[in-house]
Amino acid sequence: MPPGFDFIFMIVAMIALFYFLIIRPQRKRMMQHQEMQAQLAPGTRVLLTSGMFGTVMHVGERQVIVELSPGAEITVLKGNIARPANPDEEEFEFEDTPQDALPTEAVVTDEELEQMFGAEEPTTDPYADQADEPRNEDPK
Repeated sequence: MPPGFDFIFMIVAMIALFYFLIIRPQRKRMMQHQEMQAQLAPGTRVLLTSGMFGTVMHVGERQVIVELSPGAEITVLKGNIARPANPDEEEFEFEDTPQDALPTEAVVTDEELEQMFGAEEPTTDPYADQADEPRNEDPK
């Protein structure tokens, strides 16, 4: 064997080891993540990279609209979706009710408020009469 052959063999072995232990598994994970992103559909529960759970509402080429709670929607990049959520991961159960089904508050008119609490008496300002008087003080 030539004298430099051992050194070249060690370098080739290190490159092969680096490829099979680091680059190949990372490429495989990247391909799986891209397949998951391509399979996203409205109604899918997902876990975002920020740790929030949400329901996919709309899917675009690069962005996804995710509903975090009824009526609260955010737009995120597809890369921010970590994975689909498993049902056993969620502690709380949500019912996705339409926005129309949410309870609304009754509107109370001013007249009804006056009847409930009585008419408001005008308050007098004890300094109102002094506001119009000119000041004779030196501004220094």
